[in-house]
Amino acid sequence: MVKFISTLLVAATLAVASFTTAAPVNKTAEPKIKAASSDFSGKATWFTDSYGSCNYHWNGDNENIVALNAHQMGSQSWGNPECNKRVRITNKANGKSVEARIVDTCPGDECAFGSLDLSPKAFKTIGDLDTGILNIDWYYI
Repeated sequence: MVKFISTLLVAATLAVASFTTAAPVNKTAEPKIKAASSDFSGKATWFTDSYGSCNYHWNGDNENIVALNAHQMGSQSWGNPECNKRVRITNKANGKSVEARIVDTCPGDECAFGSLDLSPKAFKTIGDLDTGILNIDWYYI
């Protein structure tokens, strides 16, 4: 019986030793960064104007601005809480993205829910103006 118990103890000791001498976990490895998720998908078009529903003047050739679709913007014009918010827009086809500021409303018959109308500068950052329409993902930042 003693020999049996001592055999079990030796076996248990070997098992613990092999477990504790296993390769250590690399705790210095870089954590994987999760890509930002997109809250909305839609179409991006572009427009030229210099004044809109947020009561801001802008230069679309020099500024990254967008008109938010009327479905998400709502009916309120001046003082709308969506005005001046920033968004990150990504072209699904090439992965290029741009940050822009909401300054206007894109009419509901022109922009579906999730769609944005971009200034020429913002549009050219993620695509070609000649394309006219881009498939996009975007989120508020």
